[in-house]
Amino acid sequence: MAFCRNCGTQLQGDERFCVGCGADVSAKAATGSGTGTPAAATTSAAAATVVAAPAAVAPAAQHVVTVPGAYPGPGAIPIAVAMPPQAPAKRGGMMGTLLVLAALAGGYYYYMQRKTPPPPPPADNAALTKQQAFDAHWDAVDGFVQISNGKWTNNATVPIESSVLECDQYNLVGADLAQMRTTLNGPLQPGATSNFNPFQMGAVATNVNKVTCTIVHVKTVGGAQ
Repeated sequence: MAFCRNCGTQLQGDERFCVGCGADVSAKAATGSGTGTPAAATTSAAAATVVAAPAAVAPAAQHVVTVPGAYPGPGAIPIAVAMPPQAPAKRGGMMGTLLVLAALAGGYYYYMQRKTPPPPPPADNAALTKQQAFDAHWDAVDGFVQISNGKWTNNATVPIESSVLECDQYNLVGADLAQMRTTLNGPLQPGATSNFNPFQMGAVATNVNKVTCTIVHVKTVGGAQ
């Protein structure tokens, strides 16, 4: 049975270091290094060197660092952004804007008042209508009255933008059987003639014998109809 020479702890005999104090209890340390140094002194020196190594460092899990203060929970951490100081609004700038807008509005009103209005339409529309002439031929085609070789002539002294053409169907004794209207588009200058491609003027009435087409209304250029 063996005992530690440093602290007297009972040993099993195959230890290298004492389980009590950590001193070197190997056979070499017990007999000395051969230089005359006592075994006990050698053992004590070795023990002093060895003991400081393993016992000085605690497991990493034991080191807990506590920092005082509250911590935000999971999620985005708000970031405070310093905003530059805003200059106070100048009342003079707003007043200047209002004055400019008022000036523009006044200028627009003055322009609208001074703008030359369109020439008024002739007072006697009936007189202009009588100065319009329309010549054409008519035929019954597939049950419809077809107007062909249509010619509109403006005998007035003003340009005509459009006119209303009326075609009437008559029977043998002169009774008006049907009436159809369409618009002839211009503009047509004074003394000018406009030719039209064949077009239909409604279904053929029963017992129709004659069709006459006449301009019944006109609209001058820039005037009211």
